[in-house]
Amino acid sequence: MTRTTPLHEALLELGLEDWIPLPEIFATPEVRSIIDSDRATEMVSLALVDLLRQGRIQVWAGRWPDEPTLVSEDLAESMLLDGRRYSFDAEASGLERVFFVNVKNFSAQ
Repeated sequence: MTRTTPLHEALLELGLEDWIPLPEIFATPEVRSIIDSDRATEMVSLALVDLLRQGRIQVWAGRWPDEPTLVSEDLAESMLLDGRRYSFDAEASGLERVFFVNVKNFSAQ
């Protein structure tokens, strides 16, 4: 990534609020107004990977209602690129809930 886009900014702003479950991203007006609905998951996942690589977000995962735990950067990237993770239905098929947080809000390191 060479520049911060409006989508990157909207995700960073959202991540200042709390640990954000990936499916919740699409419910926010700031993100919905920016993304193309046909490519929404792809656009968001690639933007989150950009932010992860820049060290601007961290990715956490866990079963609901347990507290999430920080995941390694390699695992985080694969989770962010997994389109199934952007639906709450993923938990019914045994996947952990995935969250992101802006490191300006909270950082485990």
